[in-house]
Amino acid sequence: MCLNFQFVKLLFLLLFIVSINLDAFSGGEFIRVNEYKNISGFIGIDRLDNIYSIESGILIKHVSENEKLSYSRRSFGPVTYADVTDPLNILVFFGDFGHVVILDRNLAEKNFFSGSELWPGDVPQKVTYALQNGFWAYFAGSFRLVRFNNRGLSEIKSSQLILEHPEMGILNRLTESGNKLFVSANGMWVFDHHANFLFHIPEIQTDNFQIIGNSIFYLENGRLKVYDFFLHEENVFLLPETDVSSFFIKDNYIFLQTEVSLKKFHYTGNFY
Repeated sequence: MCLNFQFVKLLFLLLFIVSINLDAFSGGEFIRVNEYKNISGFIGIDRLDNIYSIESGILIKHVSENEKLSYSRRSFGPVTYADVTDPLNILVFFGDFGHVVILDRNLAEKNFFSGSELWPGDVPQKVTYALQNGFWAYFAGSFRLVRFNNRGLSEIKSSQLILEHPEMGILNRLTESGNKLFVSANGMWVFDHHANFLFHIPEIQTDNFQIIGNSIFYLENGRLKVYDFFLHEENVFLLPETDVSSFFIKDNYIFLQTEVSLKKFHYTGNFY
C-alpha cells in the first residue's frame, strides 16, 4: 500500500515537471483575431499594415476588407515576386523577362528597368529591395549578386559565386536585412552589404523565410522554426494551422496563408 502511494506520488511529480517544461517550451498560445477569406497568394505586410498578395500573376494591395488596388503588365508576363518592405517604393519582378518595376503607394509605376539592359548578356533571375535605395539582383548566367541604385546603375557586384561556392546550386530567393543579404540556395547563405560572403547555414533548407533582428524565421514540416544566427540557437513553434503555404510575423502577430484563407493570430508569448 505504501509502495503504491509512493509510486502515485512520484508519477504526479513527473507529470508536474513535464507540464512545466511544456509551458516553458510553448511560451504562449495562438489566438485567432481575423480571417480574410478573399485573400490567397499572400506575400507580406508593409509597415503601414497593408496586406499584399500575388494572385494569378497580379499584385494586389488589400487596403481594407472592401478596398483593394491591383497592378499588372500583360506584355511583361505574370508578376512572380514583389518586395513590399518600403510601401512608397514597392519592387515588382516579372521573372519571365527579368523586368523590374518600382511602384508608389497607389501601385502606379515610378520607375522601370529592363531585364536585358541591367547586365551585359544576362537577365536577373531573382531580385529584392535594397535598403540603401535601389535593388539587388542575381544573374544566373554570370553567377553574380549585383546591387543597383535607384537609377538602375550597378554599384556593387560579387565574385562569381559558382567558383567560390560550387555547392550553392540553384538560388531560390534573396532578401536584405540589417546590412546583410540572405540567400536561400542549398541552405542559407549570408553576405554583407558589399556582397562579401559571411557564413552558411546548411540546415535551413527553405525559401519561405523572414528575417527579424538576428533571427531567421522559416517553415519546416508544418512548424515555425526560429534560428538565432548570432547565438546559434533554435526554437520551434507548433502552428495553429496545417498546410500553411506562407507566413508573416509583425510584432506579436502572425499571418498564415492556408488553402482556404489568410488567418491572423495573436501570439501571447514571445517569438524571440
